[in-house]
Amino acid sequence: MNKNYVVIMLFNEECNKILLVKRNKKPYKNCWNGIGGKIEEGETPLECAKRECMEETSISLSNPKLLVTYLYPETNVINCNTKLNVIYDFVKEKNVIDNEEGQYEWKDISFVMDPYNKEIAGLSNLNQFVKEILDVENIQKFYEE
Repeated sequence: MNKNYVVIMLFNEECNKILLVKRNKKPYKNCWNGIGGKIEEGETPLECAKRECMEETSISLSNPKLLVTYLYPETNVINCNTKLNVIYDFVKEKNVIDNEEGQYEWKDISFVMDPYNKEIAGLSNLNQFVKEILDVENIQKFYEE
């Protein structure tokens, strides 16, 4: 049995802020994370990202792109993996009403880029996602030859 999720890195048009949610539930309760959720049967990662973003924030994605799909093997379970599809987009910044998922806030990119920020969910992977997205989009080069 595989688990399949999306996490959405949603930037404002100026690309100096990212929309994060301070989660109300586990995993990562009380930590800031990207928007996202579970991919439903028959749904592509991009379809899921559009649905989840609309459900959670009332923001319509304009041009979502898949950055990468990570495959995490489940411990102690044979042939079971968790897929995390990292999706990103650039949208007009607007206020998002807090809901059962958590508290929403447009955070400065520097908030996410600090690898020692204990308020960020996960294993500091959000800053890696942001670096790669900004590099791919030629907004800021982090990996020079």
